[in-house]
Amino acid sequence: MARSRQAKKKSLIQVLALVVAAVIVIVAVIVAQNWWNNRPDPEPRDVSINATVGDRSIEISPYQICEAGVPCPEGDIPSLEVGPDEELTLEIPRAIYNHDWSVVTIYDNPAANDQSNHGPYDTTSLALQGSKDPLEKGGERPRLVVVEITSMMIGHNDQGEETVYQTVWSLNARGADALGK
Repeated sequence: MARSRQAKKKSLIQVLALVVAAVIVIVAVIVAQNWWNNRPDPEPRDVSINATVGDRSIEISPYQICEAGVPCPEGDIPSLEVGPDEELTLEIPRAIYNHDWSVVTIYDNPAANDQSNHGPYDTTSLALQGSKDPLEKGGERPRLVVVEITSMMIGHNDQGEETVYQTVWSLNARGADALGK
């Protein structure tokens, strides 16, 4: 009978140890997930988009950043040539895709230009063809010239206060020669 009590006591201690370990793991997971979901986004100027064509890749920094309603100075537009039969892949970072954003594609035939809007978590990457099907039977294939991604982001102004910034990333898809560089 004494052995039976000791066995029950030992069994009870093991079950309690397992319950305590499970509670610790659950609390740790909840705390880590809460931190992950509520961590601050980077400043808009620090957010870049990765662009890839075949084995060529560049990082696109913002072309324009300004407070909402304020004129934006223009920056440099990076170039990555996209051939007519190639695909441009843009990897959109979480700081952009976690809220509304839009993309404008500009072709050498204005009738082929396009704009699409994306909601939070809709997509994390874009694949764009270097050219589209001809707009008219027997016509030329419109070639991709420029891609622009626009997002309203929260950042800090010179006084350290949170403010809304309009941020634009731009890519010249025709190479440096197309811009006269």
